[in-house]
Amino acid sequence: MRRNGVLLGVLEAGKRVFATRGTTTTEAGLMTRGLSQLYLSLGENNADGSISIRLYHKPLVLLIWLGPLVMVVGGMLSLSDRRLRVGAPKPARPRDALQPAE
Repeated sequence: MRRNGVLLGVLEAGKRVFATRGTTTTEAGLMTRGLSQLYLSLGENNADGSISIRLYHKPLVLLIWLGPLVMVVGGMLSLSDRRLRVGAPKPARPRDALQPAE
């Protein structure tokens, strides 16, 4: 992949054929640029000998990892408050004053 004549990276996709089982698998090429990723996948062979390809652009896909990080920070924050811990003793409540019998 080039931009203004400068090489940005190489996407290498592959296709494997397993003759014993008669199956074909593909390996996607992957390039990460900032928070987005490009996926290159090889398709089927066409009648004229060419191969169809699929190029997917997934913008901001790396933000998926932000969710678990927010959950970890929230869990650590909740553990910092002693009142919310399981098994922490509760403070004693003052007893109500006794009322005289009538």
